[in-house]
Amino acid sequence: MIPLRTQVKFFLTTAEGVDLAAFAPVFQRWIQQKSLEGQLVDVADYRHVFEGPSIVLIGYDSDYTIENRAGRLGLVYTRKRQLDPDLPTQLRTSIRLALTAARLLESEKSFTPRLKFIGSEFELRFADRLQLPNKPESVALVRGDLSAVLTELYGEDGAYALPIKQDARYPLAFKVKADAEVSITDLLLRQPVAK
Repeated sequence: MIPLRTQVKFFLTTAEGVDLAAFAPVFQRWIQQKSLEGQLVDVADYRHVFEGPSIVLIGYDSDYTIENRAGRLGLVYTRKRQLDPDLPTQLRTSIRLALTAARLLESEKSFTPRLKFIGSEFELRFADRLQLPNKPESVALVRGDLSAVLTELYGEDGAYALPIKQDARYPLAFKVKADAEVSITDLLLRQPVAK
C-alpha cells in the first residue's frame, strides 16, 4: 500500500521579519531556471488564508508551499502523483525533495534576514484519508517503513516519530524529532544514493 499524497514540512527557525510576498518571485524564477526536479507550472498567492498556505509553487507531480499552519512557518513539499514502487522509496524521495527546496531557500540572498530551516524536526503527513485514515491501524501499517527511513536519515535511535492528533477528521500525520541538531545540508548528504 502506497498513499497517493505525502507531505513533508520543514520549519523555519523564525517567522519574524519574513516577507511572505518575497517567495513569489523566487518561485517564479525557479520555474524559469528549472531549479527543482519535475515540471513546475505556476505560483499562487494565498496569503489571505489564515494559518494556511501562503505562497504555492505548483508542479505537475509536486507542490512546494510556504505554510503557517498552527503559527509555525515552514516549507511543505507535497507529492501529488504516485511515482515510487513502495512506501520507503516514496518517503525518501519526498524528504529529499523537501530538503533540496529548503536548501535552495537558505541560499537565496533576496531574503533579509536569510532563511534558516530546522533540520532536527519535521512533520510528515499522509494526505490520503481513503487509503490511510487517521487510525491506530494506519500508524501500525507505516511505522516500520517510517522508522527505517528515519534511521537512514538520523542514525540508530537518532529520531522518533509521534502521531499527531489521532482523529479521523484529520490526515494521518507524524511529528519527527531528532535527538541532535543537524543542518539541512547535512541531511541532504545523508540521503541514500538512488539505485
